[in-house]
Amino acid sequence: MIEITIFPMTNMLDGSAELCEPPNDPDFYDVLVQDADGDVLAETEDLPTFDQAVAAAEGYRLEYPGAEINFGEF
Repeated sequence: MIEITIFPMTNMLDGSAELCEPPNDPDFYDVLVQDADGDVLAETEDLPTFDQAVAAAEGYRLEYPGAEINFGEF
C-alpha cells in the first residue's frame, strides 16, 4: 500500500525544520509518498499553505491510484 502524508513543519532558529506540534501553527507543509516498505517514492517540500499541500497530495494520488492520504492527523 502506498501512503501519501502531509507533514506540518516549523522552522527552527538554526535554519533546520522539524515536525510542528500543536498548539503551534506550521510555517509550511511537506508532502511525502512512501511505499509499504517506507521507501520514498516522491516528495514536495516547503508548501506555504495546507490547501497547497492537499492539492499536491491529490496530484500524487493520480500518479499512485489507490494510495491513501494521511492529512497530518498525528
